[in-house]
Amino acid sequence: MNLLTKNTWQQHLGYAVKIGIGSALAILLAELLGLNYAASAGIITLLTISTTKVQTWRLCVQRVGTFLVTVLLAFLIQPIHHLEWISYGVILVLLAFGLSARNLLPTLSVNAVVLTHLIAGNALTSTAIFNEFCLLVIGLVIAIVVNHFQHYESQKKYLDYCRQTSEKKFKVIFEKLAVYLANSEIQNHVWDDIINLEKELHHYTQVAFAYQQNRLPVTDDFYLDYFEMRTQQCNVLHNLHYEIKKLRLIKRDSAVIVTFLNEIATHFGELSQPIHQLQMVDQLVQKMEETPLPQTKEEFLRKARLYHILMDLEEFLIFKKRFLQKHHPEKVAAYEAELAIEE
Repeated sequence: MNLLTKNTWQQHLGYAVKIGIGSALAILLAELLGLNYAASAGIITLLTISTTKVQTWRLCVQRVGTFLVTVLLAFLIQPIHHLEWISYGVILVLLAFGLSARNLLPTLSVNAVVLTHLIAGNALTSTAIFNEFCLLVIGLVIAIVVNHFQHYESQKKYLDYCRQTSEKKFKVIFEKLAVYLANSEIQNHVWDDIINLEKELHHYTQVAFAYQQNRLPVTDDFYLDYFEMRTQQCNVLHNLHYEIKKLRLIKRDSAVIVTFLNEIATHFGELSQPIHQLQMVDQLVQKMEETPLPQTKEEFLRKARLYHILMDLEEFLIFKKRFLQKHHPEKVAAYEAELAIEE
């Protein structure tokens, strides 16, 4: 079983265990307190446990707020409570409309159950409302407590695996781009590789976001920033498609970019410093500026295309530099100091 499959099964199993244990505990506590409709506490816990701690807390706050609104609507529609099905329908229409307008529809199911308890048999009394509120509090508290337990190490291990996988694929893509440019006859499907990598990075970013949300209040945005950086770099490669397709027909210009692409592939990795490569871009641009002005339209387009590719590759490297400056500032400073001494 590979790490991807193992992590997926662990997530599914962990989520199922939380729901099972949490719902059972909520029902047990409600029964011990002698509350009516004790099973509702378990349902509230089931519907409140989310994939991240932040989402669970947010849903808890929303449930409390919408519960108060539901009780208020029940009081306002009280004159027609002798027609239970009509009052239930009217309140539900108003409630669903308001929740939909405020993007709070996930809270509707619990409030619908609360309504059935309050309206059935004209049970809209302070005792009934207190009973429903206690069920809500029990369900929410148990959901928060149960969802507090997160297997951070396995999540981190999986994210490290995703990071290493994406770096290997980026390196292969740069090697393929270099071959694609060097030989105009080769079709190595490198652009399909870029599209597939972009899809994978989208998934990795979602996993990293969930990890970050589960780590709060501890600030741990390394993985989220990393995969967002890689996604931005992937977008840059997409933008290069048309220009590189044209450039591969001009051997003299393509040779310059091929050398640079191989340089990036050779030093590709999380901690590899892009400073030297950025200096290479500056040197190449400076050489272009020193060449005579283009005399024909074809020469102008050729030079503009080469300049555009270099600027895109510079942007690719700048994304990496910003990431390192945020998460490894001491390594960037040490490398820059080393370069300064060499100069």
